[in-house]
Amino acid sequence: MVGKMALFLLFITSLSNSSSASGLWPDVDINDPNLTVNLAAQQCSKSLMYAPYKLEQWCEKAYNMGSWHSLLYIGYHTGDGSRYVEEAINQVRQGNFEAISELAWIYSTGSFVEIDLNKSIILYNQYLNHENRKSISRGKLNSVHKELYNIYKELENWRKASEHLQFLIEHEDDAIYKSLLIKQMEDIKKTLNSK
Repeated sequence: MVGKMALFLLFITSLSNSSSASGLWPDVDINDPNLTVNLAAQQCSKSLMYAPYKLEQWCEKAYNMGSWHSLLYIGYHTGDGSRYVEEAINQVRQGNFEAISELAWIYSTGSFVEIDLNKSIILYNQYLNHENRKSISRGKLNSVHKELYNIYKELENWRKASEHLQFLIEHEDDAIYKSLLIKQMEDIKKTLNSK
């Protein structure tokens, strides 16, 4: 009886898993001539969670269609992100403005490389001072300043950390979060005054 019950529960579980996965993992033909790069890239990123056995196939397809970010998922999946790092460097050399911040993130997090906070700082500042800086969305701008704030905080460069924190305070709309940022600024000022 226990064996039959276990088989029944396994059967029900497999049905529920397959029905819920179908909405999350739509049946898309990888060879469809009308396949867009965006859909291929979505299939690539979704496959990390819902179909890892198809990840490399979808991510290579997306990459060949022009989504170089798809190499990140191959790196996560295989543990070797060298192609992603090389492509990010290549994109920066080719003048891809957005790739600058992505490469800065790679060095600040140590994603597939040794952490190099100084290189990350240089790249984030290059991004902020780029001729295309006016096209940076407010959210992305806040994100970059937050990254720089965290890097300078880790390096205990409180003066530079406070510059980026001040930017965040001035551009924060949420009153509760803003009060937390102000408290952090007060703590930094105490640290600077004690030196």
